[in-house]
Amino acid sequence: MIKNKIKNNKNLLTVILLIFLIIVWSSVWSLFKIALQEIPPLSFRVMTGVPAGILLFVFVLNKKKSLSIPRENWKSLLLISFFNVTLWQVLMLYGLSLLGGGRAAVLAYTMPVWATISAGLIGYEKINFSVTLALIFGMIGIFSLSIGIGVLDNILGLFLTLSAGLSWGIGTMIVKYGGFKSDGMLVAGWQQLIGVLPLIPFALYFDLNNFGNPNYIHYLIIFYAIFFSSAYTYWAYFTVLQKFSVNITSISVMMVPVLAILIDYLFMGVFLTNFDVIAVIFIVSSIFIAATKPFNKKLD
Repeated sequence: MIKNKIKNNKNLLTVILLIFLIIVWSSVWSLFKIALQEIPPLSFRVMTGVPAGILLFVFVLNKKKSLSIPRENWKSLLLISFFNVTLWQVLMLYGLSLLGGGRAAVLAYTMPVWATISAGLIGYEKINFSVTLALIFGMIGIFSLSIGIGVLDNILGLFLTLSAGLSWGIGTMIVKYGGFKSDGMLVAGWQQLIGVLPLIPFALYFDLNNFGNPNYIHYLIIFYAIFFSSAYTYWAYFTVLQKFSVNITSISVMMVPVLAILIDYLFMGVFLTNFDVIAVIFIVSSIFIAATKPFNKKLD
């Protein structure tokens, strides 16, 4: 009975982590859009990622744990850092700077679809009717959103944000099948530093003369990004993904693009079109199908 109580308490804590994770993920899109008006994307990522990685290491050391990673996990760690931090963050920020926050979130959160397809192409999962239907629904949603934003005027932003979702999907697939068993906070810290450090020379070269005039709001967003968007989300996502199945995690984060769109509408003054609504419906449906694969049993 005591073991069940402990297990239930741990599951409750994981659920709380997941709920707060959804709230943070939903809020950052509009906030980052504001920050990127004055701070170039590469510099913004370096300014938030390096302190977040150091902060996570401080927490790990405070728990009297080692910062070392088992040798057999380094290959997976390097791949996860590249896809989940370097590519994801750079592509997402540049895409976000070209699109509205909510619309960028809708496109980027096609991640579960790409994760499932990536796993299927490599052989971890079957490309069956559920996966095919998820892809079709996702394409319909993307096509609708493309029309709504004027794809010819925003084709670069569309491409960058979709590529960010693809990169995150590949990284998630590696997390799921890479056999990682290390502490979530430790892995998150290494991901941040490994993923961000290669960006520093590029930020110095391209961004020094491209800063605007940041004020206290932009610095508050940087502070929020360090502690919550960079440190907390990477730790919480890795922790939740280890505790729950990737299906449960993916279904839960379906709320993020919906909430991000609502935040844009309610607080950022972004007018929503019928194309936006159709895109959200189809892409959320696509994520649900990819995560649950409801037609598998009927066809097998």
